[in-house]
Amino acid sequence: MRNIPVDTASMAFMVAGEAEPKIADKATGEVKKDAEGRDLYTLPLLVTPNDDRRNPVIMVTFPSVDFPQIVMGSKVRPVGLVCFFWQINSGNAGLGFRCEAVRPASDKAA
Repeated sequence: MRNIPVDTASMAFMVAGEAEPKIADKATGEVKKDAEGRDLYTLPLLVTPNDDRRNPVIMVTFPSVDFPQIVMGSKVRPVGLVCFFWQINSGNAGLGFRCEAVRPASDKAA
């Protein structure tokens, strides 16, 4: 899996829903973790500009030590956003998005 950095300099991101834990095992409810042992969460983000009128929202996965308290409708900045291609044996495939952190848009610090 090759990660491709996304240049977000000319983009704006608005939270389009609630953060949810990324589940590793549906039977136990175990939350997936990153290499550093942090829980992984997904967050729907509305991206502008975006030419894809059928899918204007992207799901971004990010790590967090605590459950993220991110307000729907707030403007954010995904730090270190990357895109990658995924495919599973059943033939399903698509693009995925990950970042290292989600910060308020007004927070310009890296």
